[in-house]
Amino acid sequence: MIPIIGAGLAGLSAARNLRGDYVILEKDARVGGLCKSVDIDGFIFDYAPHILFTRDDHIRALFEDQLEGNLLKHTREAFIYLQGAFARYPFEVNLHNLPEDVIRECIDGVTNRKPIEATNFEEWIYSTFGDGIAKHYMIPYNRKIWKYDLSKMNIDWISGRVPSPSVEEMKEGAARSIRRDFGPNAEFMYPMHGGIGALANQLSKGLNISTGSKVVEIKPSGDDVIVKYTKDGENREISAEKVLSSIPLPDMVDMLHDPPEEVVKAAGALVYNSLVCVNIGVRTPEIIDKHWLYFPEDELIFNRISFPMNFSEHTTPGDASSILVEVTHREDSVNLESIRDRVLEDLIKTGILEEEDEIMVCDTSAFKYAYVIYDLDHKKNVGIIHDYLESVNVVPIGRFGEWEYFNMDKALLSGRNAASRISGIS
Repeated sequence: MIPIIGAGLAGLSAARNLRGDYVILEKDARVGGLCKSVDIDGFIFDYAPHILFTRDDHIRALFEDQLEGNLLKHTREAFIYLQGAFARYPFEVNLHNLPEDVIRECIDGVTNRKPIEATNFEEWIYSTFGDGIAKHYMIPYNRKIWKYDLSKMNIDWISGRVPSPSVEEMKEGAARSIRRDFGPNAEFMYPMHGGIGALANQLSKGLNISTGSKVVEIKPSGDDVIVKYTKDGENREISAEKVLSSIPLPDMVDMLHDPPEEVVKAAGALVYNSLVCVNIGVRTPEIIDKHWLYFPEDELIFNRISFPMNFSEHTTPGDASSILVEVTHREDSVNLESIRDRVLEDLIKTGILEEEDEIMVCDTSAFKYAYVIYDLDHKKNVGIIHDYLESVNVVPIGRFGEWEYFNMDKALLSGRNAASRISGIS
């Protein structure tokens, strides 16, 4: 019996591809991890905003198979809000709607930029986009979302995640509107019913899942691993040759029985962001026609807002709109009421909400682990932890087990690949 810790997408994928007996140990009452959805008075909100996109044919087929008849396809409508105007995403090829002085700075900057072999994220921004785009968007937005010194972030994660159009394309986008597919999510999918949680719910069907099972200790014992957990108030344990785990690495090391000092030190050095989401339902239909917005300016608390009603009309009661607001932080604790109140104030400042709009739902949720931050020691510290876990037959999976900035498709592939390795499938 192989224990799989965590019923997020990686754990579910591993179970679906694993040969032999297994059990998924999930501490929550529902599957999905960060890919759950919640119904609040008829408004469907995702735990954190997600969309379905991939360049992997296997994963695309999985999405279409699992959500057959329940899948909508969209062309991305994403924008950056800057100085009271909306610039289509990606910013650097859609400057034409911005003030003339901003356009001039951005084009002058990219024309006269000094390409170098960047050694950190901040250098990469300046050498790729120039001073103007760095000043007005890339630097402030990334400082805001990461809450971390950009000169202390590496660039291993950028490929395929940050669009890098040519100088000619940037100049063309400054002169007029252009519509080209930049980035892997230019076309995306989303469940018609049930929010993003519909995918995890479908994937979990027929799997051996023990919900309410909280792992408290992982103890290497000879060639086996003993997983101790609690369920229904009882202490239980499983002894296995291998364990698959999506537990965030800092928590995993805390659960290990007597880990080496260098592993503990490496886990303590890992860097990540936390997230507060504010879910808002408003009794005003069609408040905006966009999918999501980015906010680089410091005076606004949120870094990104999405609009579930534009992903699927079935996420929102009739004659209403829905807003999912994201606020990242790196603090041990935050005041959720204060964040909620500030979010409502700033939504009015931007004109997304009006003073007279009736708020039907305003719910906050907090997530300790949201974004992995690629600091300069990321590879070294993750390597130390992974090498030890491998030596004691624990296989890390998923965004927080592998400690990589995985999208949903990569999380699914992570579980699948781990199961294939254990099962001896090439």
